[in-house]
Amino acid sequence: MRYRLEQRIHTLAHNELELIPEGQSGFIVEGVSLSPWCVSDADEYRTHPYWLAKWETDATNRWEAWRLFWDKLAIIVPRISLVSQCYIDYIHQPLLILREGCDTAFLVYVQEHKGVGLTFGNEELKALQFFLTSSQIPDEFFWYWNDATNATGYTSKLVLMLVAVEALVNKQASKGKGTPDKDWDKLVQILGPELKKEFWGEEGNSHNALRHRLAHGRYFGPEHGRSNYVDLLHERIVRYLNQEMLREDLINERVVNPQRHPSAGEYVGHSFIRAQKSAKLQLMEVVSDMDSSSEFTKYERVVNQDLIDSY
Repeated sequence: MRYRLEQRIHTLAHNELELIPEGQSGFIVEGVSLSPWCVSDADEYRTHPYWLAKWETDATNRWEAWRLFWDKLAIIVPRISLVSQCYIDYIHQPLLILREGCDTAFLVYVQEHKGVGLTFGNEELKALQFFLTSSQIPDEFFWYWNDATNATGYTSKLVLMLVAVEALVNKQASKGKGTPDKDWDKLVQILGPELKKEFWGEEGNSHNALRHRLAHGRYFGPEHGRSNYVDLLHERIVRYLNQEMLREDLINERVVNPQRHPSAGEYVGHSFIRAQKSAKLQLMEVVSDMDSSSEFTKYERVVNQDLIDSY
């Protein structure tokens, strides 16, 4: 089956190229068309902080087509980030997948929102007073944890969190030894044996452990896509601090979306949609029609189990 995929890309790099045939602005690389996000004919490339990536492929279903497309973008986008000297995000952006011959499309939509605040009350104050007077946790842990909370990228956040954990379990360095030993029993106590093994491996067998991979330029492996390590790590650290340090539940373990950031939040959803009247199943037109409540005026949502199973 043939699929057309359209992905919005968020970046500060202004796409000024005009290399696509038929007078369209943008360029083609690795078969992917990359053009400015122009909603109307009056728009110019500086109108929106977005690009539009378009690609066609044969695939057995929408999930395979999506994976193949993101495999392409995973190669292209970081290289654009390097040469343009701008951060580029496509993972947290809207996506449209249209199968050839269908009058419905699969839409992944994103609504950005400012961070929602959390209460700082008596329990938080009591925890703060403990951490100000206790010498059990080094300053380096708090510094790295704050940096991790400020990071909005998944990999950068995870690496900073892992460094914070290392600061938490480092022993005093032996005289004349630059690198401190780790308290491995404490690390297991914090993370549990399975997560400790996944991040740090085992004695004599740490080469493929995730922390080792990320620190030595090998990135994630195929087996690392099934877990949200940021959430897992945050959960274990908060639980450890409550149970072993504070000795009571002063840090709320039931917070939804912890490590909140003022400028980094979005609601993500997906659905099948059908165009009404003269509307087109094109990502820019669909996103332009969506209001702040993720409702449409030119499109209708389609609920169909056959589409869910076989599209």
